[in-house]
Amino acid sequence: MLRWLVVLVVAVLLALQAVRTAAVQRPSSRSTIGEWTWPEHPAVITDRTMAEIGASARRGEGLSSTTDRQVSEIARRSPLAVEPFLIRGAVAQASGDEGRAERLFEEARTRDPRSEAARYFLADRFLRSGRTREALAEMAAFSRLVPTASDQFAPALAQFARTPGVVPQMRRFFRSSPEFEPLVLSNLATDARNASLILALARSGGPQQAWQAQIVGALVEQRQYSRAHAVWSRVTGIGNVTPGIFNAAFDKADAPPPFNWTFATKGGLAEPAGNGRLRVIYYGREDVVLAQQLMLLGPGRYGLAMVVNGQPGDGSGISWSVTCLPGNEVVFSLPLKHGQPANAGGFAVPQGCQAQRLALTGSIGEFPQSIDFTIAKLQLVKAATR
Repeated sequence: MLRWLVVLVVAVLLALQAVRTAAVQRPSSRSTIGEWTWPEHPAVITDRTMAEIGASARRGEGLSSTTDRQVSEIARRSPLAVEPFLIRGAVAQASGDEGRAERLFEEARTRDPRSEAARYFLADRFLRSGRTREALAEMAAFSRLVPTASDQFAPALAQFARTPGVVPQMRRFFRSSPEFEPLVLSNLATDARNASLILALARSGGPQQAWQAQIVGALVEQRQYSRAHAVWSRVTGIGNVTPGIFNAAFDKADAPPPFNWTFATKGGLAEPAGNGRLRVIYYGREDVVLAQQLMLLGPGRYGLAMVVNGQPGDGSGISWSVTCLPGNEVVFSLPLKHGQPANAGGFAVPQGCQAQRLALTGSIGEFPQSIDFTIAKLQLVKAATR
């Protein structure tokens, strides 16, 4: 049954193309002369034939003799029609005759360069037979005809990108068809093993995109913290940064988590307020992480300091913490207290603490209440060794 899926696909593509272009390319399938319908009009025969092919393909059946004769009749009545070539090409491909299928699809493309089905199947054929340049050209053409084409080809292109030696071709392709780049990289970014390939394919800097956080997250999940930070620095275009808190001024930096801040939007709200301040609203109804990021600190002693303005008071449940990864050992906790303009605390990063999660949390107190305050002049300083 599966071998006839290709016939169903071509029928669907043809049907969609016909719906979009019927008004300008051919008469209605209900063509009339006076009050009489014109059942033998090529458009009527084509519509009927495509419906029969689609129904047969869904049942896992080949072309019936009647349908086959109708295809020949379309070719006879409309010598320039692409449908007979596409249908015969799909049937040849489903039967394993790839060479004949390719020739038929090329004939269809010659007759109608805007044929979505011809472009689609030629792209697939060229990609599977190793003709990269031709495959990418067909994909680019197909994407211009079908807005969602890049979604369809992205998984295949991601698989192809893993082929040794194709990086230069893929980079040229992304320059000519940039809509494919984020989709292909997103497919690759689900696997931490593709980090080097992504770095070779991607352009550094530019707006934040989903695949950046994906590949960094995949590396963090594999506990490759240093590698994750290196990839994060590269793909965001930030370059080398000093160890410690990134973006301590809470600017709206265009860099993804986890090495930049993640702010809460549920159970509380944390957002940059300008002038190096972070505004925090905690509703007091549930435990929540209000702000957090990963750091890469070497072993040693550190001090955390800031200025707090607003409502945090004794028992408010607002505190900073530092947790060592991958063991999830909390090595530091600093409650924020009312009436203390500067909050400071020291902690030690032990050996084997590969990364640290700095988090501002809110915990439910005995008498839950909403709290609104700001944090400014956040600093993390390594203590001098004696």
